[in-house]
Amino acid sequence: MSGAIPIGALRHLVTHLAPVSVPDGFGGASVTFVAVDRLWAAVEESAAGAFADERRFGLAGVRVTVRAPNTLKAGDILRHGTRRLAVEATCDPDGRGRYTRAMCREEQT
Repeated sequence: MSGAIPIGALRHLVTHLAPVSVPDGFGGASVTFVAVDRLWAAVEESAAGAFADERRFGLAGVRVTVRAPNTLKAGDILRHGTRRLAVEATCDPDGRGRYTRAMCREEQT
C-alpha cells in the first residue's frame, strides 16, 4: 500500500488504546490502557524473514494503516475484534500526512 489507499481498504474498525500510569497507593504506579478512539483501518498480515544460527525463520507481524491525523504511537495497543495488536513503530507511508501506518505484533491474551 504505497501512495493512494484503495477505496474500501479502510474497512476494519479498531479501538486505539493508550497507556496511562495510575498511582498504586504504595509509591509506585501501574500502567493501564484506556480507549482513546475508534478508527477505520486497513489491516494486513506481514512477514519478514531473518537468519539465526544459519537457519531461516519468519517474523510475523501486522501492518495497520489509518487516516491521519491521530495520536497513534509506539507503545499503544490496537484492539481488532478479539486480537490485541501492540504498536511497535509508526510512519507516514506517502510523506503527505494523509495516513499513519503502524507496524504491530499480535499479543497473546
